[in-house]
Amino acid sequence: MLLVWLANVALGTLIGTAYLRHLPADASLRLWIFAHFGLVTTIVVLTGIAASVCLAFARFVRGERRFLLGQALTWMLFHVALYTDTCIYKLFHYHFNSSAWNLLTTRGSEDSYKLGANVWIVAFTLAGLLFVGEWALGRFALARVARARTLGLPIAWKPAGVWVVVLAIPIFVEKAIYASADLTLDRSVQQASGIFPVYPRLSVEPFLPDEWRAELPQVPTYAVRVEPARLVYPRKRPELPRGGPRPNILIVVIDSWRHDMLAEDVTPGLWSFAKETRRFEDHLSGGNATRFGLFSLFYGLHGSYWWSVLAERRPPVLFDELDAAGYDSRVFSSATMEYPEFRQCAFARMGERVIDEFGTPFPHERDTRLAAGLVEWWRARREAGETRPFFAFALLDSPHQIYDFPPDATPFTPFAPELDYVEMAGSTDPELVQRVKNRYRNAVHHADRVATSILDALRASPDFENTLVIVTGDHGEEFAEHGHWGHTSNFAPEQTRVPFLLRGPGIALGTERRPTSHLDVAPTLLELLGADPGLRADWCVGENLLAPPVRRARTVAAWEELGVWTDSGIFRLPLAPELAFRTAAFGYDWRPLEDQAKPFRAEAEALLTISAECLRFVEPVDPIAHARQ
Repeated sequence: MLLVWLANVALGTLIGTAYLRHLPADASLRLWIFAHFGLVTTIVVLTGIAASVCLAFARFVRGERRFLLGQALTWMLFHVALYTDTCIYKLFHYHFNSSAWNLLTTRGSEDSYKLGANVWIVAFTLAGLLFVGEWALGRFALARVARARTLGLPIAWKPAGVWVVVLAIPIFVEKAIYASADLTLDRSVQQASGIFPVYPRLSVEPFLPDEWRAELPQVPTYAVRVEPARLVYPRKRPELPRGGPRPNILIVVIDSWRHDMLAEDVTPGLWSFAKETRRFEDHLSGGNATRFGLFSLFYGLHGSYWWSVLAERRPPVLFDELDAAGYDSRVFSSATMEYPEFRQCAFARMGERVIDEFGTPFPHERDTRLAAGLVEWWRARREAGETRPFFAFALLDSPHQIYDFPPDATPFTPFAPELDYVEMAGSTDPELVQRVKNRYRNAVHHADRVATSILDALRASPDFENTLVIVTGDHGEEFAEHGHWGHTSNFAPEQTRVPFLLRGPGIALGTERRPTSHLDVAPTLLELLGADPGLRADWCVGENLLAPPVRRARTVAAWEELGVWTDSGIFRLPLAPELAFRTAAFGYDWRPLEDQAKPFRAEAEALLTISAECLRFVEPVDPIAHARQ
């Protein structure tokens, strides 16, 4: 067993060297030593788990063949999982976590990412080779043991104590380096520890005398989520006055539409439409993924509330008030609203008013059919003499990975024929980036044609002048500008800034350059319908888009953390206390700032305000009573 374990430690370390590629090019010798020894530590811990499973097989499984089968299968699955995690980290710079598990287990998630043939070929080939190799290694180890027993020789390949010492040296060295970095706020080391999955961290600060701890530089932690908690949302409803204005509302969201893709060559229709709107030049989504981008837009709440809202299946105040005001509402989405789980929260009371099935697997065709369905609904309303105002939400999915578009609509060439994640993982080759980005731009170009067809149909109807129209994106998209592909991996501008266009009755045309956010959409819409701005803080945390503050902190949510945009940089605030070591400040180029304490001091008031906003609509509950429920 020792021989098999040591061989798999060596193989796991070899596979894990892929993580080392994410070290900065100018890494110091200290950081280089930490990362290489930290890899060994991580692999020793992870292989220890797999080895424990194999020991259980040895104890409880009878028969050499069955034991070899179980051992080979265990180590094969371990190395496939490790290799898969290196690929995930290359693409998105996070490891296989609860977000990835949610992607695998939630109905409808298959629309979000489609793996090409190359991925499956590599996976099955790797699995087959590993299984055969592990089987052969197991047979060799058992034969060696049998021969040693026959000859009366020592069974161990080498004394176990020698290997304990050999592996203990790098573990001791890297733990000492990490502990020192933790005390001095050396974020380069702490960032490097994040490249390894399940890295075992060591902090000595809790064991230091109080007077020593008082002299250490500090980065404060901020509570942005509390569990278990009871949702208290809203504190008070912003009831719309009788007889107030009731314009129609149309919101068109283009998936993955980043800020610089509102351009005359990429989106000519929307570029033209923008000239008759209020265009917001410094606008952030509320998330770096669809889940949190749309959540912030619907609710006017920070993404940290997602789990509480989902658990209680609570629709947004915006939809409650529109229903109470008599709006005829429809949701059209070419991506399923089962994933993310908006049918279980935002649209929980809409039922058949949510249309997200269009009878084709191709996103570009679904977008086209969506537009036809929305226009047909408007026509049917007019023919039926419907006088109620309408609320329509449309999500176009073509620009989401896999970046889908009609085969005969390819203005941008050369483009990648498909997304090859094996080729993309870890690569920043300019030619590859250009091909993938051109594929994305072709998809955005198609979404532009669909969105423009919707707007043209509205313009041709008598409803146009009395309709509030919003056109925006749910998040951005990165093409290796910071070493990442797609979205969900950081809070840099490429993944978080989106176009935002607003037109309708009472909206002045022009350009708004003050900072705005998706958090501001719900309060702006309801206040245009007569809601009292003085009650805004009782049900949301946003501002009014028509009167945004000159300076503000804005949040962008991800699965395990919040990004907070400020004048001093972007702050990463983990949602869970056990992830507090990831608290850090970055520049807008998504590089950690050298002096971590300085930006936290400069933005202390803003960060405390964000923390208070994240807890405004939840109340902690007794965990024992909560568990009994």
